[in-house]
Amino acid sequence: MSRAPRHIAIVRFSAMGDVAMLFPVLRAVLRQNELQITLFTRPQFIPIFSSIKGLNVQAVDLKNKHSGPRGLWRLARGIKSIDPDYFLDLHDVLRTKLLRTYMRLLGVAVHTFDKGRAQKKQRVKDFDPKAPWLMSTHERYADGFRALGLMVNLDLGHLTPIKNDALDKNQTTGVLEFLNSVRPQNGALIGFAPFAAYPGKTYPLDLAGALCQELTKKGHQVLLFGAPGKEARQLEERVQSIKGTAVLAGQWTFAQELEIMSHLDLMIAMDSGNGHLAANFGTPVLTLWGATHPSLGFMPFGQGPERQLYADRSQYPKLPTSVYGNKLPEGYSELMRSIPVGDILLKVQEILA
Repeated sequence: MSRAPRHIAIVRFSAMGDVAMLFPVLRAVLRQNELQITLFTRPQFIPIFSSIKGLNVQAVDLKNKHSGPRGLWRLARGIKSIDPDYFLDLHDVLRTKLLRTYMRLLGVAVHTFDKGRAQKKQRVKDFDPKAPWLMSTHERYADGFRALGLMVNLDLGHLTPIKNDALDKNQTTGVLEFLNSVRPQNGALIGFAPFAAYPGKTYPLDLAGALCQELTKKGHQVLLFGAPGKEARQLEERVQSIKGTAVLAGQWTFAQELEIMSHLDLMIAMDSGNGHLAANFGTPVLTLWGATHPSLGFMPFGQGPERQLYADRSQYPKLPTSVYGNKLPEGYSELMRSIPVGDILLKVQEILA
């Protein structure tokens, strides 16, 4: 390569957890190289990146303006108009493969990354908990940039704490006042996100309520995260009588929730986007794994194996059941119950200590 790129256009549309995992990589690339990056993603994900200095984020309307082959051609021309040296596809699905074809037709150099699909499927098929873990998604993203001649070091020592980078205060009005009103004098401020995309990764609500009860008994304040609507109602019903809990779902904007995550002492999450979002701020994250396993490359950034709890493989020997947790064999619907509340409490105490 004759020279390092001066401007890279990248795309990543979904899912939220995968988009959030881009955060530390983009931070590292921009801090360690002299270049411009424009990220094209769904509009609802833009707040995730608001604290990264020097990053330009553009919204993509995949439902209307950029829908279908014609819409993607319109998007390709829009990307071409910003004059990037490279178009880097960090999604690698049918939609973005077509977009790569359009970018080539427009004369833009194209690159993608190795998603490791075959490796992940093989590991699920012949799972061995003692086998070396696969490369993390963060490192796979980083390799996409390294192939363009850029330096990307994801070691924590090379990244200053994200808490030093302020979020957009115009979008997070009222958060600090709220946190001051609920922060316990002696306990910790703990986030808890029991939901996930699939049942095999979601913590049962009765156990979630029991966990909240035990945490608040120890003087901790528990803030519950979830989606507006059904999830918010379910959380309200479950914890409304438990003093020391607050349901954030449906009450705050996404940007405000991110600001709250940046001030937590601990986040308890499933294999879901919430764990990745909290980890991006340097918040300790305890992840509960059901149908999936972190060795496939999806552990939140900066967290170690000691901050992971697993469903019991002696009861459910086919775990992990799939790469993304969307498949459950017969008899596996209750697998998350094999992560006892007592085990979570012990791990919380260990992390907070």
